[in-house]
Amino acid sequence: MTKANLKYYAPVLFFFFLLLDGQLTSFLDGYTHNVYFAISHFLLLAFLLATDVLPKRYLIVTALILGLIYDSYYVGIIGIYSVIYPLTVALMITFEKTINTNVFTRFFGAIISITFFELAALVMQMLFQFTNAAPLYFISRALGPTLLLNICLYWIFVYPLGKLFFIWRPRKRPAKQ
Repeated sequence: MTKANLKYYAPVLFFFFLLLDGQLTSFLDGYTHNVYFAISHFLLLAFLLATDVLPKRYLIVTALILGLIYDSYYVGIIGIYSVIYPLTVALMITFEKTINTNVFTRFFGAIISITFFELAALVMQMLFQFTNAAPLYFISRALGPTLLLNICLYWIFVYPLGKLFFIWRPRKRPAKQ
């Protein structure tokens, strides 16, 4: 895998992360007996790390396609996540352009992006009357556990994913003379 081939295998990785998000979230819902809803966002973390190396249009189109897949598989109604994923990726691209990115600024970008994603999903679901969650319930039972889970996932997987997306490469040592 080289940086030149990244645009060819990135959609497969993104799709894998979409499936991983669903499986991990389902496992955690069962583990907490559906009291707390910690939603995994590996896909958003992968998009965040890919904003440095993949073209903007490519990422937004990929997010749109994965949003359509997410809508058709998990929700059953096309439109909610096919809008939210590209908007969140566009927000990430804006952050990447305006902020000097390093591991800590990406961390705060991840928190902002996940919060935006979850709030946008809640607003869209309330607009279409899929839910009527109270704000305090949403913050304490869904947003808080989601952010806690994804903070842990970020610090565990940021370096391996960064290497996967060619952000951090081992430095070559100068030859001894």
